Amino acid sequence: MARLWGSTPTPPPSRLPSLPSLPTLPSLPSLPSLPPGIQSRILEHKWYIAGGAATLGTIALLNSLRTPNKPKPIPSVQECLLPNMAPEDLMGLPYPPNALPGARDVDTPYGIMRVYEWGPEKGDRVLLIHGISTPSPALAGVADKLVKKGCRVMLFDLFGRGYSATPDPKATNYDSALYTTQILLCLQSSILPWSSYIILGYSLGGAVAADFASYFPHHVKGLVLVAPGGLMRKEHIPTSSKILYSTSGLVPQWLLHKLVARRLYNGPEVARTMDSDAVSIRGDDESDQRSMRSVSSAVSASLLTPSSSTSRTASDIVDWQIANHPGFVKAFVSTIRYAPTHEQQDRWKIIGQNMRDRYNMPEKERVGLKEVWLVLGEIDPIIIADEIVEDAKDVLGRRFVKVKILDGVGHDVPMVRPDEVARVVLKILGHKK
Repeated sequence: MARLWGSTPTPPPSRLPSLPSLPTLPSLPSLPSLPPGIQSRILEHKWYIAGGAATLGTIALLNSLRTPNKPKPIPSVQECLLPNMAPEDLMGLPYPPNALPGARDVDTPYGIMRVYEWGPEKGDRVLLIHGISTPSPALAGVADKLVKKGCRVMLFDLFGRGYSATPDPKATNYDSALYTTQILLCLQSSILPWSSYIILGYSLGGAVAADFASYFPHHVKGLVLVAPGGLMRKEHIPTSSKILYSTSGLVPQWLLHKLVARRLYNGPEVARTMDSDAVSIRGDDESDQRSMRSVSSAVSASLLTPSSSTSRTASDIVDWQIANHPGFVKAFVSTIRYAPTHEQQDRWKIIGQNMRDRYNMPEKERVGLKEVWLVLGEIDPIIIADEIVEDAKDVLGRRFVKVKILDGVGHDVPMVRPDEVARVVLKILGHKK
């Protein structure tokens, strides 16, 4: 009981040998003592005080460990725009909600994702991935040609584009991890099995497709990279773009988004129709001439399937997204900063090694890629044909790289020459014509 009331018991005699006395330290100034009445009350309730202090300490610790609330996804166009539109006005949009067949909206932890899937259920599977600024309609022509040849196709709007929501870039980088996850979410959303398929990726989609294939080699039986990023050389990026898209904070976010929107909307046609601002075009006379020659076709090429009643171009859709998609510019900026678009030799080398390993297996056990196709525009000012061919052969192995260069075409390869792009896929599948 003596301990409960603050009395100090007599300590037992020490059995340890005595230690030499330490030198006397200078005394510290004493703190003012509490009045006797307050001292006795504190001693009387010291266990309650100690318990309260421990509780407060635990609460403070838990608060410090608690994961902060993750920002919610930025709503998609269909959530913030379409509910306020009359049904008869929807078809007049540059990108109508029913622009492509087999549309479905998939609920994901990152927000709603728009997916399209159509074609014969037993047909060969082809997954198509669009570029940085123009959503699924950019590949509608290629998809339509493949379906007519008996393929089952799947397309989806990348997060922050078209009818897909935007994971808040403050909490989520638009990097390899996000895009790999989105592809897996897309494939798993189908009621049909997608265990073996060809991936066709265009521009940014080509970089994402190659990156994905390096992680899942046994599922990808064909890889068609159309004017792809991935091995782009950073030496072509001008200082102005490096500063603009830097993560150093030199340019405030609000100003950055305003400048990027202006570059995409009011800038030169090449920036809007070439489906890339991620790389810049080389500042020499030759590339300027090639840029201008490659613009006219993109401006006039309709991106929607022939069955559509409207004719819309890449420029129309990009401008519409800037004006109406609240997450488009933010996703665009984060993609340029973090997506696997430049100097990805290490990931591409894995693809090459996987193809070499495949040839060392017994023929009956061989699965996955046996070659990679590059489909390039002769006058593309963004993906320089000679450079990408040289770099791809270096990392993949010369025997594994097949190349098709389309004369007189710029970066807008699948929009202006969908027939020839589709033929490459059909060649992989064994079609003779």
